[in-house]
Amino acid sequence: MASTLRSGLSRVRDILPAAARPKTLPPAVPAAAAATSLLQNPQTLDQLLASLGTRKPTIGVHDPSKPARKRIRVHPSPAPAPPKNALTRFTTSQLKSLDPKGARTRLFSRANKDAIRPGDTLQVRFRDANTEPFAGVLLNIRRRGLDTAFLLRNHLTRVGVEMWHKLYSPKIAGIDLIQRKERRARRAKLYYMRKPKHDVGSVEGVVTRWKKNRLMFGGTIDVDIDGRKMKVEKKKFVAKKKK
Repeated sequence: MASTLRSGLSRVRDILPAAARPKTLPPAVPAAAAATSLLQNPQTLDQLLASLGTRKPTIGVHDPSKPARKRIRVHPSPAPAPPKNALTRFTTSQLKSLDPKGARTRLFSRANKDAIRPGDTLQVRFRDANTEPFAGVLLNIRRRGLDTAFLLRNHLTRVGVEMWHKLYSPKIAGIDLIQRKERRARRAKLYYMRKPKHDVGSVEGVVTRWKKNRLMFGGTIDVDIDGRKMKVEKKKFVAKKKK
């Protein structure tokens, strides 16, 4: 670029008359040297702009003769994104508080060989003393983490009744396995038992025999005595019955 500029100036000098010709041309300054000089002497840039008839642009000063510019609104940085496994952490913490020993989880776990399966007879006991236990045949297990539930069917006054129970509900005091199905069901949902042909009917007799067998082996059961639910052992229950 410097050589091109110098050749152009040489042509201009040849055209001019002898009186107007400059005796010597200033030496060409390399681009790197010019940039170094500008960095070392910052006033040179202002002088150059003044010689060209321009002025240094100023930031933040509005010219009233020109229309106002639209300012872009700068929003603060958003909050950090939640971790990817936030739902898993929440589920784990809730399971530890609702089922600290993990007994209910193992009771319906698919990995447990002795787990409860559809077709078994269960009894659900509640913490409220005014609520009677509900027993029935297990028709379906809905596994949804914290929302895991199971469906029981029984007959009350010769009318079929079905109830969904939440596995991790704090209202449930305990779940008892009354009787296992003789053969393992080939289906996961035993809705065909609603038909009269396959309906088991009331399981009250099965629950009564289970309570008697448990008392014979020194266990405890919940008995309603004078309107109060109490855990009674075999000796106390026999003595109360004789009276």
